[in-house]
Amino acid sequence: MIGVIAALPEEAAVIAGAMRESRASRSAGVAVTCGIIGGREVVLAQSGVGKVNAALCAQALISVYAVDCVINVGVAGALDRRLTAGQLVVAKDCVQYDVDATAAGFDLGEVPGMRQVAYTAAPNLVALAEAVAHKLNVTTRIGRVLTGDRVVASAALKQALADHFGGLCAEMEGAAVGQVAAVNQVPFAVIRGISDLADEALNEAYQTHYARAAVSAGLVAAAMIALMPVH
Repeated sequence: MIGVIAALPEEAAVIAGAMRESRASRSAGVAVTCGIIGGREVVLAQSGVGKVNAALCAQALISVYAVDCVINVGVAGALDRRLTAGQLVVAKDCVQYDVDATAAGFDLGEVPGMRQVAYTAAPNLVALAEAVAHKLNVTTRIGRVLTGDRVVASAALKQALADHFGGLCAEMEGAAVGQVAAVNQVPFAVIRGISDLADEALNEAYQTHYARAAVSAGLVAAAMIALMPVH
């Protein structure tokens, strides 16, 4: 079974729409939709925004549904100046940029006890997402995704995050999914449509581009699922 996590209804809609034989249920406090995409069993969870919500969903999908992998879809703000709204980022790895235990001797972004800053996405899922995006003519970059419990809407913060972590984009769930997946040794992928440029013009850009960015990420994820091995 393939697990998919989306924060918001618009981000989940494409996956839900691609399902047949869909049915809604609730497990471990998480509302999910189960169904079939391309002959593959899929369980879709709408997490809500933020790292804790995403982590709760990821653990529920792993513990209750024993998913073979987790795909996190949604939107993000661009940190890399070469990215524009509507393009796609597929995570090579993810970092929680707002974790700061440096006073205790840890690296910025390192959760004490995890012994790593970045959580690496499954290379086969990254390659599949890239190939599918190419077939769908969606301009895509592969690289680091930064996660934090804040909306990045400042050119100064955007530059600082890009300089320190080398991230392509910033969002609010991906690295939390990555940490849970790493602890459980479950492969994961993070796919993000660019909705804005993570600067002071965020509100206007987000309203204009959010729907298109969410659909792009969802279409790539749905097409990926249809091509994945059947277990």
